[in-house]
Amino acid sequence: MHIRSLRFATIAALAGALGAPGPLYAQSQSDAPAQHLRALDAAEASRVLDTLRSEQGKLRNGQKTFFHLYSGAPASYEQNRIAPRDAFVNLDLGDVWQIERKSPDGEVFPRYELTIMPNGPDGLIWTIEVTMTWPRDVARIEQVTMFYGPPAPF
Repeated sequence: MHIRSLRFATIAALAGALGAPGPLYAQSQSDAPAQHLRALDAAEASRVLDTLRSEQGKLRNGQKTFFHLYSGAPASYEQNRIAPRDAFVNLDLGDVWQIERKSPDGEVFPRYELTIMPNGPDGLIWTIEVTMTWPRDVARIEQVTMFYGPPAPF
């Protein structure tokens, strides 16, 4: 084998490996907790949603829970008149369009972004950023930031 063809084979193998779909590409899974998962599997996405639902339930029942909660919308939107706690408690986590892990694997405080389209794909959306921690395999929310507004232009 010539040196030139060996180089070509090496470059072709690297190009194929870099271009192959991996966990960063959108995955549509029928058994997944969201229509699209990015950079995480269905089990991890379910843990995030279960933890969020648990915290919603605690707040609905008047129990104490401790995490930072922020909510916002463009200034002229009616959604800005609703307190962050009320917005979080009333958020429908049953039909999540996308869940994406924004931080690398193994990070102590993993960050996730959820997209919820309560009015369909042509309406306003919720973008929810969640920072969590997993001490001794117990999921705990550190911070939730929610933004209600138009989708990003494509």
